[in-house]
Amino acid sequence: KGTIHSCSDKICRWNCIGLQGSFLMPLLDVPLYMATLTVGRKFSRAICQRAVCCRAEGFGNSSNDKYKLNHPALMETNVYMDESGTHQMEGLKMIGEDASFDSNLCWVWWPGKGGSNDADCIDGKTGLIATSCGGETVQNASYSDVSTYALLKINLEILRMCGAPEAASLTDEKLSLSELRMLKRRLSAQYESAKDTFLL
Repeated sequence: KGTIHSCSDKICRWNCIGLQGSFLMPLLDVPLYMATLTVGRKFSRAICQRAVCCRAEGFGNSSNDKYKLNHPALMETNVYMDESGTHQMEGLKMIGEDASFDSNLCWVWWPGKGGSNDADCIDGKTGLIATSCGGETVQNASYSDVSTYALLKINLEILRMCGAPEAASLTDEKLSLSELRMLKRRLSAQYESAKDTFLL
């Protein structure tokens, strides 16, 4: 069974066990931690510190533990963020569930993206690239380069290039969620154990 995390839950976890994930951890001596975090709206330093790192105080205190609690520099920006796609749900749902989004569509872009300056529009639930056709959103059969499936293929290729024995027998076939979890535990048991500790 999966777990649902808010943005701050995920950032707090990354500040404990790193940004690299299960697939890249076997290739690193130490986890990769963020140095800074910029917040675009409703910034409160005390609340932000508690949300993204300080609530995990005491995590990774063991001297033989490679994971530690990271405290990034926190900053704010005055750049306007468009909030027209969300509805305020205050008083209608439990605390922490106070925004409802109109769409599953996400826009992603990065420098050098496939030699194009165009952003991908993807369905956040499926990872499939979405296009607009006659005012309706249509899913293509191709996955975005940032979907779980595409990132798994890239990670397996990196592991093979680095000679990781665990990756030699793996195929690029699409895995179920339970198969993906088992693979992560095989490749990076210590990382997954630290992640489990953090979730408790």
